[in-house]
Amino acid sequence: MCVVAVKYFDGVGFVGAKNRDRNYLPSIQIVQSNRTGVQRLYIDDLKSRYTEGLNEFGLCILSASLSVKSDEKEGDKVDAYQRKRNDPGFMSPDGKTIRDALLLKKPMQAIDLLIDRELSGCTIVFNAEECYLLEGGFTVKKQDATEENPREYNHKVLRVKDQVVRTNHGILIPELGYDSNSEDPYFKKSRKSSEIRLKYSSNSVSRNDKPLDMLDAISVSPDKDTFMNPVRTGDPSKGDMVTTGQLMLVPKDRTLHYRPLFSEVQFKYSKLNGPEAKTFFEIISSKKLLGFKELHGIK
Repeated sequence: MCVVAVKYFDGVGFVGAKNRDRNYLPSIQIVQSNRTGVQRLYIDDLKSRYTEGLNEFGLCILSASLSVKSDEKEGDKVDAYQRKRNDPGFMSPDGKTIRDALLLKKPMQAIDLLIDRELSGCTIVFNAEECYLLEGGFTVKKQDATEENPREYNHKVLRVKDQVVRTNHGILIPELGYDSNSEDPYFKKSRKSSEIRLKYSSNSVSRNDKPLDMLDAISVSPDKDTFMNPVRTGDPSKGDMVTTGQLMLVPKDRTLHYRPLFSEVQFKYSKLNGPEAKTFFEIISSKKLLGFKELHGIK
């Protein structure tokens, strides 16, 4: 599924990174929007319209799914929607919620909006100085459950002091995400993968002391079974969940870095980093990562 990680570095502040796993080949557009007078820079999955990114205030949002059964079928759901309505305009509700939250200035303002919209997932909201984890999702109602409304939204918020790493099982709310008590062989394996990916990534992030090495920290592949590694390989045409791209957000510099691994990327580099830019974009490869300021000689 996914790995999200944020760590605090002296002189830089919090830096976030994500491995984004999909079971289809996504086409990613890098969007710089100035709607309502706030500049946002985010990735936009043109199939699902899912979004993550930052804004001109250095507010950043990254998330790992806890609605795992629904998330694994996302590509099929979009295709079914488009076939049924003959309409390519599917829009992820969570993507819209995150885009709206990126219009705000402060992390807790964004957290409040995400809770009000009942966003499900391990969602990390941060700027250079502050970082919060929102763990939320839908659980079975104990009382007043109906067939139309059988579940209720639960959430917990944790302030992060130094680092946080999450995959696809609940920790603050253990019943969310891949179930440790599942009898289904696939979901049992997925739960094991989520736990192992969390362990590998947490250990690697803890050892990392360089802000711009955050993607490398969540790219370790120590396991012979690629399904258990933070970066996952496979064949999406066979339904495999593979790491299609990596995302890194640096709020101090207001930079979004994207590394395509198994995805198409659309962007206009000169426009994104033009004279009106308050947020900045870098496309990166497996070579040594340069920061925007370093790349352009900005002191």
